[in-house]
Amino acid sequence: MKKNEFNVLHYLRKSENYAALDFLASLLSGLGGNIHLIYVDERITEIEDDSRRKLAREQREETETPELEHVVNQAKTKLEEVATDFSVSSHIALGDPVEEVLDRLDRNSFDLLSLEAHGRGGFRKNILGAHVNELVQVTPLPAMVHKGEQKNCKRILIHIPNDRDRCATLVTHLTELFHGSDIAITLLTVLAEGDKKFEGYTSGEEDHLRESIENYDRDEFGYLDIARKILDDQDLEAEVSYRIGITQEEILTEAKEGRYDLIAFSPEKEDIISSLWSGDKSLNLMQEIDISFLKYLEST
Repeated sequence: MKKNEFNVLHYLRKSENYAALDFLASLLSGLGGNIHLIYVDERITEIEDDSRRKLAREQREETETPELEHVVNQAKTKLEEVATDFSVSSHIALGDPVEEVLDRLDRNSFDLLSLEAHGRGGFRKNILGAHVNELVQVTPLPAMVHKGEQKNCKRILIHIPNDRDRCATLVTHLTELFHGSDIAITLLTVLAEGDKKFEGYTSGEEDHLRESIENYDRDEFGYLDIARKILDDQDLEAEVSYRIGITQEEILTEAKEGRYDLIAFSPEKEDIISSLWSGDKSLNLMQEIDISFLKYLEST
């Protein structure tokens, strides 16, 4: 059964730039439900993590600070205008933003955590911001991070994980999220480099690759079949992009070359080597991706 309503928690930055809210409304255009805005009046002395406290202090010095009530009220008004099928509520808390957001998630049942990167207009160290970087790694449910100034979500890239359960839950969640929208979907599968069947092929030679794989039995194509069936059941269509090489590098290349608005992943929890979102490798990947992304993690 198709989910009819989504409950979203959006962590609001103290900024009068509302591109992230437009983007969120565009993503949710076929749905209804509730969007709850949370703004945390940051108390740096209550942030226990040293590196996050230091970065928070630096970001505060770099950022203009418009009047708090005005920012929250303007954001609420903005969402009521662009997300007309959603009720909008807001909450202001004091303290450590990470702790306050996680506490709000524990108290209520949300389907998505919406965040926005702190940095804009180019790459720099810790572009996501101290609290956003922490939240996207520790949140127990799907998290979307808006990057840049894009206001509409029209094209999405879905990296198909090489795991049946993660593939099925990721694509099912996204079909519910895109219900009623006109988003164009591309499924990405990355084949391991070095398989003798594909020796001599490189990324970008998709025409030759398709000829070679047409009747070739690989696990990766089984995962694609799972994704296609879920989409077909909801009358959704998708293109497929095949790439060969190191997974993280090929995801970055496809994301940069494909003119997508959003890229969706489903990380593997335990295996740090294959996880896109654990340790320094994940930080580098998030910095390098220049489009918004959605990290899917099934609620616990």
